[in-house]
Amino acid sequence: MNYEKRADKIIEKFSSYTSGVRMLMLIQRGKEGGKGETNNKKTVRRITTNSGEFRNSLIELLEIKEKKKGIYRIYSCVNSRNINKAIRIFKQRQLDADYFAEDQKYKFYTDIKNNWISAVMNPSTKETSLFILDIDEGQDVKEVKERLSQITRNYTSYETKNGHHIVSMPFNPELLKGVHILKDGLLLLDY
Repeated sequence: MNYEKRADKIIEKFSSYTSGVRMLMLIQRGKEGGKGETNNKKTVRRITTNSGEFRNSLIELLEIKEKKKGIYRIYSCVNSRNINKAIRIFKQRQLDADYFAEDQKYKFYTDIKNNWISAVMNPSTKETSLFILDIDEGQDVKEVKERLSQITRNYTSYETKNGHHIVSMPFNPELLKGVHILKDGLLLLDY
C-alpha cells in the first residue's frame, strides 16, 4: 500500500487543517474493540507544528494502522493550538506537582508525555475556534445544512463512517438545536 499517496489524498481533503500545532491520534474506539481511552497503550499520538510534520506523522499513523489488528481511526484536532499557552499550562502543572504527595509527584514525571499532550489539548490553548457538527446516520444532513446556512455560510463537510461532520465557524449553539455540536472536536481523517 502506498501510504504517501493515501496521506496526500487525506491532506487534499483536509488541507485547511494541517498547519499550526495539531495533534494526530490513532485510536481504537470502545465500540470497535478498544478501551475508548486516549491514554492507553493502543493509542498513538503525534504533535505536529507545520504541514510537513503533519504529512509525515499521518504517513506514520497510516502504516501503524495497517499493521495493527482491529478497527482503528485516525483523528486530528480541528483547532490549531497555541504552543506558548500549552507551555504555560504544562509549567504550572509541573510546579503544582512539587506539592503533590510523593507517589503522585512521581506519577506526574513518569507520565510526562501524556501530561504534555494534555496541556497541548487543553481547550484554553485553542488558536482557532471551529465547531464540528456531528450528524449521525439517519439525521437529515441536507436539512441541517439549510438551517446552518441561515446562521453562517462559512462551513465545509465530509462523510464519516456513520454519518457526516460539518466544520463551521463558531456561532450561538442555541440557534441550531437538536444537533450535536463539538466546540473543540476531532476531525476523522481515516477509518
